[in-house]
Amino acid sequence: MFTRREALKLLTLGAGVGFVDGRLQDAFEGATAWAQTGRVLDIPIVGFTLGIHVPSIVAMKEILPSLPGYAPAKTTRFASQRVITQTIVSGQGDVGAGDPIITLRAAEAGADVKIIGLVFNSTSLVFVVNGNKIKQLQDLQKPGIVVAVNSKGDFTHVLLVGPLLKRGVDLSKVTVVEIGGSGARTRALLAGRVDAVPVHFDQAYDLAKQGNYPVLLDPAKEYKAWFGEVYLTTAEWLKRPENKRAAVDLLKANLMAFRRATKDFVWFADQYRKHSTVQDAAKTPDETIRPVWDVLREQVNAWPGAMETFTVENFKELIPVYKAAEALEATVNVDKVVDRTYLEQALKELG
Repeated sequence: MFTRREALKLLTLGAGVGFVDGRLQDAFEGATAWAQTGRVLDIPIVGFTLGIHVPSIVAMKEILPSLPGYAPAKTTRFASQRVITQTIVSGQGDVGAGDPIITLRAAEAGADVKIIGLVFNSTSLVFVVNGNKIKQLQDLQKPGIVVAVNSKGDFTHVLLVGPLLKRGVDLSKVTVVEIGGSGARTRALLAGRVDAVPVHFDQAYDLAKQGNYPVLLDPAKEYKAWFGEVYLTTAEWLKRPENKRAAVDLLKANLMAFRRATKDFVWFADQYRKHSTVQDAAKTPDETIRPVWDVLREQVNAWPGAMETFTVENFKELIPVYKAAEALEATVNVDKVVDRTYLEQALKELG
């Protein structure tokens, strides 16, 4: 519990960007009420927690509660990225950890949504194929070949579109089906129901042990900047000063986790064993986790210490790819949706 003076001090940390306004008293009353037990942010998240997700999960569950006024976040898992965005737009959650493309599409449809930060940067997804049937990307347009993604038009789908266009593949000839969750897609590939799937590269290691399932494409190497999962909310939710404060604190917790994960293997390995949903993750030895950690921090740049890739300009550069995938009509006002205000405040407070 913290005192009135401490609550006021906490609120005034945001004064430089308008976090203290005429509703200061309302914000204080909300803060003191939460101080009794700690505010629980309601955050819908994806169905699986893999290596790339670990720092953000730790931020929600362990680091955020170390800041004044918070309990561990309530996280509800959804296999479909689309449902995460729908949950937030409908006001049933506080901040979502979901797909940026679906969020931009919601904005095109008239939802007043905001993207405020990164759950992680770039992507650890790779496209794994049945090597007995597929030798090159051009083979994906052959009759009978089936590609499974989370949702048509989401980032797991659009990731593939840019590289296919570069190689002259006719997108209209590529058969795409929806299977929510990388674990479910993995099982579908092993069962022979589909022929190519985006999975996280730590899952790809396991697939390679079970047969001829090579990585055909590493999308992280194809794009200057890519955004796999972002924090999204609504402008309505952000109107309340206590929610602005919560947005900043959530991003602060993530930045702290990103910085720790990048530098401290022992910490990351311990948190992976604790939070990953991979089967038998708690028993995973360091020698198995370390290659994953090395790739995530060195090649993928999954956890940038200042979320420096999170810019309006980087989002705008991806709009043509989103449009080519028919994920967007490209009418969205990116400047209105992507909002660095809360990230800038978090960086200022962290120093």
